Amino acid sequence: RDLKPKNILANANCKLKICDFGLARVAFNDTPTTVFWTDYVATRWYRAPELCGSFFTKYSPAIDIWSIGCIFAEILTGKPLFPGKNVVHQLDLMTDLLGTPSLDTVSRIRNEKARRYLSSMRKKQPVCFSERFPKADPAALKLMQRLLAFDPKDRPTAEEASVSR
Repeated sequence: RDLKPKNILANANCKLKICDFGLARVAFNDTPTTVFWTDYVATRWYRAPELCGSFFTKYSPAIDIWSIGCIFAEILTGKPLFPGKNVVHQLDLMTDLLGTPSLDTVSRIRNEKARRYLSSMRKKQPVCFSERFPKADPAALKLMQRLLAFDPKDRPTAEEASVSR
C-alpha cells in the first residue's frame, strides 16, 4: 500500500525486494478481494486515483499496480511521473496524461465531492504514450498504459502484468 522507489531495494544482480511494510494489510483468500480500509495510504506521487479524494469506499491490490506503473515511468524518465503538490494537482497531472475518466468510471465514484469535481473538469484527451515517452520500447509502453489505467478494474493483476509481452 506504499510502493515507491524508496521502498524497493536492488542487489548487484538486479534482484528486487520490497521493504517498509508499515502500511501493509492481510487479505485472506476466503474474503472479498476488495475491502474497506483507510484511504489515506501511499505516498501522493504514487497514489492511485481511487485513493485521491476517496473515490471508492473499497479498494483492491490494483492500487499497488498503479504505483508500479508510476515507478516504471520514473525508471524510464528519471523523474516522477505525477509530482503533485496536493490532491487536486495530483488529479490534474493524472488527467493531463490519461485524459478525463469515462462517464461510467465517474458514475461509480461514491464520494460526491470527487464525482462532482471530475464531472466538472474540462474534458482532456489522453496523451499518446509514445509521444510522452519517445525512447521507450512499444511493449513497455503498452504495459505501462495498462498499469496506469484510471479505472482500477481496467488494470492487470500482478500475474497478468508479469506475463505481458
